[in-house]
Amino acid sequence: MFAPGTYSTDVPVGFYTSVYGLGEAPTDTNFVGEKGVFAENGCGWFQVGALDTFWRSAENFHSSATFAWAVGTGMTWAVSQAAPLRNVKVDNDLLFFEYVTGDAAGYASGGWASGVDVGGAVSFGSQQQFSVRSSSASAFDKPVWNGVFAGVDGAPEAQCGSEGNPSISVESEVPLIAEKPFITYDEGGEFNLVVPGVESGASGIAQPMNNATTVPFENVYVTDPSDTAAIINGKLSEGLHVVVSPGIYELEDSIKVRQEGQVVLGLGFATLIAPSNGEPCLKVGDVGGVRVAGLLLEAGAWETRGGMLQVGETGKFEGSAANPVVLSDVFARVGGQNTGVGPVDTMFNIQSGFTIVDNTWLWRADHTDGNGGDDVLVKNSDNAVKNGVVVNADDVFAYGLAAEHTTEDNVVWNGDRGTTIFYQAEIMYDYLEDKWPFSCYKIGEGVIDHKATGLGCYSYFRDYAGSCESGVDTGGGSFDIDKAVSVWLNGMDGSSIKNVIDNDGMVADGESPQQFYCSEKKSN
Repeated sequence: MFAPGTYSTDVPVGFYTSVYGLGEAPTDTNFVGEKGVFAENGCGWFQVGALDTFWRSAENFHSSATFAWAVGTGMTWAVSQAAPLRNVKVDNDLLFFEYVTGDAAGYASGGWASGVDVGGAVSFGSQQQFSVRSSSASAFDKPVWNGVFAGVDGAPEAQCGSEGNPSISVESEVPLIAEKPFITYDEGGEFNLVVPGVESGASGIAQPMNNATTVPFENVYVTDPSDTAAIINGKLSEGLHVVVSPGIYELEDSIKVRQEGQVVLGLGFATLIAPSNGEPCLKVGDVGGVRVAGLLLEAGAWETRGGMLQVGETGKFEGSAANPVVLSDVFARVGGQNTGVGPVDTMFNIQSGFTIVDNTWLWRADHTDGNGGDDVLVKNSDNAVKNGVVVNADDVFAYGLAAEHTTEDNVVWNGDRGTTIFYQAEIMYDYLEDKWPFSCYKIGEGVIDHKATGLGCYSYFRDYAGSCESGVDTGGGSFDIDKAVSVWLNGMDGSSIKNVIDNDGMVADGESPQQFYCSEKKSN
């Protein structure tokens, strides 16, 4: 955490590390070093590159980096999922990939940026896909398969994808948003919690201070990693906001947020281990205005029911556009660091209307740490989790949604008037039958007015020559889908995704690995 001022230090950002400027504006905290704040490929071999460069973040500062990287001059942020960049002003180029050596730039599977103000160009290079919200740059190039821009000044022109050309989706406005809460340090030496206001139809560079509420830390409880859920819940019941300090929290019960407008803000990838009583890591009651941000939720070595994160307790809370629940940079994983976890029914269980998901990665780990740090491949449906997110509420919004490797539908959306802007999924690698009877993105039967922009479904049937019938299952209701892509990454001979959407007949397989769907609307 960097107080307002000027810093000549270069700051490499590694696993489970977050860099925060503590000013009200990015320009209050200035990095003038040659590299400034940066993240590089996790592996020098280009076929791995940044593919495993997860679990890090940076936000709320100004970079005047001038380093001449192989692919441009300025700030490098070569990352994949769960590595957000927020509210950063960059004087020169912003590079989301890195070339080190060999035949190509390091592969990357990101990513997310919001509130970035770039004086030079933004370059995605080898990024397979990327989502940018509420930002500006002099120029943007294009990721490899799927690029989505929402409320972005200078965004590239929208285009339907084709072999060798990515799908590019552009939304001129963000329908409904509240920026992520953040911490400031003022001239009097006091910390404050800033809770940004709600905006409709936002465009251009995010302005978190607009209509924001500033809360002095006398109304905030800062946790200790030794805290129990009972201690944290006691502070929440007193009406305090909670800042979760970095650490691993082995919970005995759910953290319960039941007062309107409360904030739970994690720092440095604070990790909540699902409690052994089978309850979610965190529950939000039937109240509006709650903000949950900056947390990593992790499955334990036992069953978790009702989601690792549950929003809404009765399934009857309609919520309101004026006072939504907002989940910013909240991530969940089943496996990865630990083996023998779960089972889990779903990672996110959303039952309250007007909930906003603003950047998430919901990951059933496909590999995990072994002895000596060697990766061990996950097989035979270990790390069992059925779904990434299940939406059982109306008027839910998701920006920058990623859900991977679940044993059933990655996403199940049963609520009306839902909106997704950018989605990325990989089908489980370890399925062992001919037909995987699920989809990457399933809209419930009869759902009305579902809008989705920039959907991506990828396959790697590693252990058997399986197939997925359809990447996107629209459920027969009314929908508006703007651009979707299926990609056969690799896999057994004969494996495939047979349709991009429903039964369109566009097969992604070893002979034609990429299939692009432009748009479709259906009204009932």
